Amino acid sequence: MNIVYHGSPNSNIKEIVAHKSTHQKECIYATDNKVVALLFMGRGNGDLDTRISNINGKPELVERREGVLKKLYDKEGYLYELDGSSFNHYDFLWSLEVISFEKSIIPLRKTFYPNILETLKKEEQKGNIIIYRYPNRPKDIPLDNSDLIDKYIGFENQGVTGAIDKLLQIYPEFGSLVQNKAKIKNKK
Repeated sequence: MNIVYHGSPNSNIKEIVAHKSTHQKECIYATDNKVVALLFMGRGNGDLDTRISNINGKPELVERREGVLKKLYDKEGYLYELDGSSFNHYDFLWSLEVISFEKSIIPLRKTFYPNILETLKKEEQKGNIIIYRYPNRPKDIPLDNSDLIDKYIGFENQGVTGAIDKLLQIYPEFGSLVQNKAKIKNKK
C-alpha cells in the first residue's frame, strides 16, 4: 500500500503511537479508504453508538440511537495520510482496516474537515457510503440493539476488561439479559 489514512478529532498529531484495542495487539490502525477514515474522526462509544460495516467494499454507517450522528460528526476533524508500506490487512481485522506493528509513525500530510457530518452527507450523495439514520437500519440489527449483548460478553471473555460495564452504562435495560447470558457462559 502506498498511502493509508487515519482519521482523528485531534489537530496536532505529530506522531501516531501504537496502542492496544479490542484485538489485544499493540498496533496503529488505518484504512486505505478515505470515507472510512472520516468515520473515525468522531469519538464516542464505538459500536454502542454506531455500526460501521462493509457492504461490497462500501462503508455502511448505522446510527443506533437518535442524535448520535450529530453528536459524533457535527464537528471538525482531521485526516492524516501515512506511508502505507508497513501496513497490512490480517484475517482478524475488519475488512476495511489495516494495521502496522510499528511503535510510531509520523504522518505525511494532514487535511482539515470543518464539518465531518456535512462531508459524510456529500460522500453519501456520491454513493461512497450508505448511511442509516435512526430508527432506520438493516434487518440484521434489532431496533433495541440487543445484538450488542453477545458481542460485548465476547469482548469481556477475550480480555477486554470493562466491556460489559460499558455496554450496561449505555444500555442499562440489558442488565438482566447480560446477567443471564453470563451465568450460562460460566456454567459451560
